[in-house]
Amino acid sequence: MSQILRKRGLEKGQVIPIIVIMFFAIVGMTALILDGGSVMVSRRSIQAAADSGAMAGATELCYSTGADPLTVAENFAANNGATTATAEYVGGAVKVTATMTYDSFFAKVFNQDNLSASAEATAGCFPPSGNNLLPVAWSCRPPVGGGVFDSDKGCQIMALDWNNLLRPLLENEVSTISIPGNDGLFEKVGDNIRNVDTNKPPSQIYIIMDAISTNKETICKENLDPSDPLYDTAITCDLDGNGKMDIEGAGNRGWLDLDGGGGGANELKDWVRYGFNGTILPHTWLAGEPGQKTAVFPVVRDFRVGDVMMIPVFNALCDNKNPLSNQACMDAAHASPFPPEPPVTGDIADSGHKPNFHIITFTPFYISCVHVKKTDDCPGFELAQAMNPSVIDDNIPAIEGFFLENVNVQLDLLQVCGVNLGNCEVSLMD
Repeated sequence: MSQILRKRGLEKGQVIPIIVIMFFAIVGMTALILDGGSVMVSRRSIQAAADSGAMAGATELCYSTGADPLTVAENFAANNGATTATAEYVGGAVKVTATMTYDSFFAKVFNQDNLSASAEATAGCFPPSGNNLLPVAWSCRPPVGGGVFDSDKGCQIMALDWNNLLRPLLENEVSTISIPGNDGLFEKVGDNIRNVDTNKPPSQIYIIMDAISTNKETICKENLDPSDPLYDTAITCDLDGNGKMDIEGAGNRGWLDLDGGGGGANELKDWVRYGFNGTILPHTWLAGEPGQKTAVFPVVRDFRVGDVMMIPVFNALCDNKNPLSNQACMDAAHASPFPPEPPVTGDIADSGHKPNFHIITFTPFYISCVHVKKTDDCPGFELAQAMNPSVIDDNIPAIEGFFLENVNVQLDLLQVCGVNLGNCEVSLMD
């Protein structure tokens, strides 16, 4: 009997250490589950704080209100849960490093009172990728009537919101829309946008004409004194008095040679119909295709009306085969507020013919109508013709449409926007 009792006591003594070990194991597992889960939640939270801070800083870069983008980024991350946040510039983008410190649960048993999680995020202000281009140059220029370049207004490109405004109308999700800066409602008529009551296009309409030819810039009445001998033959470029030039035209500078090969109208038509598969970076000097290219307009009308294309925007025109060796051209291309010449690659120019256009960005453009002949019903052309009855005849070809913002296009994350033309977007970098 005593042997049995001793055996039971021995077994009981052996069980106690096992129970103690299991207790600490359970406590450890509980700590791991609770604190580990808390760490996972905190990591997601701190990553969200870092992302939001970087996006806020990049938004300040893109649409400046005068605040310091780094301070905006740090404050925004802190307001979204970060215990500490630091921001810095990395290649023109904003990088935020954020940490979050919080009380532990069962880890306190092991003298671990606090736990922390950290995250990084980088965001920037980027232009759309310029691979699918309409080979037409649009100039970045000051307001009609002269005056200095207003950086707050970019290149006077007035854009329409694509995702929230124009696309729902064009895809028949809504029957009418109101457009900022315009009175009344607008409806879709074919691929055009017209005022329900007046049948006119919204004031944001832009028109690209080919047959109004001058040696350099299209001559606008708004830039001339009425006593100037050119005044009578100049055109009214501001069709609605809102300060932007609505018409871009000149026989020697509308079309662009995208690859430097000088292929003429046939090459232009192929690019319009099938797209351009090359890559063109900002700070590239592209040569123009001299002369009028009336044969290209029917191709745009037949294959591209209703599409969103990218249009190259230039800020300097150089009547020289090699703009890189022309200091006046280089100075004009990089004058304030435009970005300086890239320190590593420099400007790019290899066409060997002139004139040359200094491309600074690419911006999306919705093609609503193309006028080739009198029977083509284009509201922008009709308005321009009514404003310029003695200059614009029925057979002048024209492309019209709207520059866009808030477009889901592929962004070029290798190029930070130096000048926001209304086409730059904020994006996180991988």
